[in-house]
Amino acid sequence: MKRFHQLFILAQIVLLASIAVTSLAPVQAEVPNEEPEQECRGHEQQEINKELKVHLDFYYELLAEKYAPNEIEKWKEIRSERDLLQKKLKEAKQKGELENGGAIDNEWIEQHKEITDAFNAAIEKRDEEQLRKLLPQLFDHYKKLNDVYKKRLDVVNRT
Repeated sequence: MKRFHQLFILAQIVLLASIAVTSLAPVQAEVPNEEPEQECRGHEQQEINKELKVHLDFYYELLAEKYAPNEIEKWKEIRSERDLLQKKLKEAKQKGELENGGAIDNEWIEQHKEITDAFNAAIEKRDEEQLRKLLPQLFDHYKKLNDVYKKRLDVVNRT
């Protein structure tokens, strides 16, 4: 009986020690899968881009009212056409009719960088004469982007 009592106490000590070790051990969780987080960030980035686009469009409109009043209607037409073309491109992409790829050519991107750099410099300096000159150029440049979108949609419509 004495031997049984010793084994019983030893078993209780081992059980208590194992419970203490497991409860005090640092938590080891699984490494989360990064893909859903990336998807969330991508979705958040799309929402930010949508919100930023609305603000930027309004900003251009306000600047046009002040520095290029004869360009306001032109900008509104370009903007509404762009939104419609982007919607059609998105639908075509969702249907699988449009492959991913560079819709915008490098030439347009380089010109965009030049124009926006000059535009940003004019904004920083509050150079009204430069703004009067650059706003129509910027609007024409966005018109060219609409033409690129139209060409891309034409390719989809031909197939």
